[in-house]
Amino acid sequence: MMKTGNIILLLLVGILVGGVGHAVLADGGTDKSLKIFSMVYALIQNDYVDRIPARPVLDSAIRGMVASLDPHSEYMTPQEYHDLEINTQGRFGGVGIKITTSGNRILVQAPIDGSPAFRAGIKSGDEITRVDGTGTATLGLAKAVRKMRGKPGTHVVLTIFRKGVFRARDFDLEREIIKIHTVKSRMLNDHIGYVLVREFSENTARDLDMTLKSLDRRGMRGLVIDLRNNPGGLLTSAVDVSSLFIPDGKTVVSMKGRRQERAFRSHGGNTFPRIPIVILVNTETASAAEIVSGALQDYHRATVLGTQTFGKGSVQTILPLFDGSALRLTTARYFTPSGRSIQDYGITPDRIVKERVPKGSRAVEVPREVDLKHHFLNPDGKEQRIVIPAGNIQKHLVYPIPSGKNDTQLVSALSIIKGRIGH
Repeated sequence: MMKTGNIILLLLVGILVGGVGHAVLADGGTDKSLKIFSMVYALIQNDYVDRIPARPVLDSAIRGMVASLDPHSEYMTPQEYHDLEINTQGRFGGVGIKITTSGNRILVQAPIDGSPAFRAGIKSGDEITRVDGTGTATLGLAKAVRKMRGKPGTHVVLTIFRKGVFRARDFDLEREIIKIHTVKSRMLNDHIGYVLVREFSENTARDLDMTLKSLDRRGMRGLVIDLRNNPGGLLTSAVDVSSLFIPDGKTVVSMKGRRQERAFRSHGGNTFPRIPIVILVNTETASAAEIVSGALQDYHRATVLGTQTFGKGSVQTILPLFDGSALRLTTARYFTPSGRSIQDYGITPDRIVKERVPKGSRAVEVPREVDLKHHFLNPDGKEQRIVIPAGNIQKHLVYPIPSGKNDTQLVSALSIIKGRIGH
């Protein structure tokens, strides 16, 4: 995803006036389809059994048109666009829950440390069945998230189902300002540092740079970067993070679309050019996290360890519209420095190591990019060539990644780095 401003907005105006507008006039089929659309809309407004507002009908039509393109293009109402901007800034009013879905069920992936949800005892794997009395199956994910957010000091009631413990329990939570700290760190021993990067937002590279300098002062000679369950984020953030580890002027990622080809290069970084690095990845390592993994892998700057990543190789541009709504449109495919497309395929780790599933725990099948409706083919157009060994893929765990000796991937990463630094 690439955040945009006036330049892209001007580009949008140019497309509408000089590009698509001309194509509509020249293409009789497109012109005819638009006439049919206008007729259907007029018939609904004139003859439908009840009078209905125009905006919901048009919003639904736009959503359907955009949804037919690919899994990541999206029409956003003004409120949804506002929510997206808040997400990328890493600060909002809410209760502090990271959520995921399994079918039409909304599950708690993890409460954020110190948040109202964390203090109330909400746990990973809990199912949220109601928000302020409205069933989440009716609300859907986006509306449920919006209802949980709100002005600090206000309250929201979440009804939770916890398997084997209780079927329905209400948690009355007071909203607070939730700050998303995208970087978390610690020293694993006297010489090996560990950083968990949760997502790529505006401040991630800055925070990571400060964190690495702190670990360096504590004697870090090797580093584990944990990108497991990282859904991605801003393209520019991925470039900035990669720039901390590779020399200036190197291609981090290139993108190719109908209207542009562009290479994003490393800049002002290369803070830690010598220490050995292992990057941890899994099925839910996606998008910007795959860009970083692919760049450091291509430059032999890091060993990638874990299981096959998600496989999202497309770039979305945010195009604001005049009424405050916006279009998130897929405008290009991206490629790693060596020219690899990870679309549908993902990043193949240098070392395949699966997560240990604790006895009695559940794992759910999370779709990868290749499983999503309307997904892009890999650029060679011959998807059948993409064969991923079954042993490379693992079901996603609905609870936090095991810690300590039970974290088989982290243990393996430690072993690799110890061998390289002689400890």
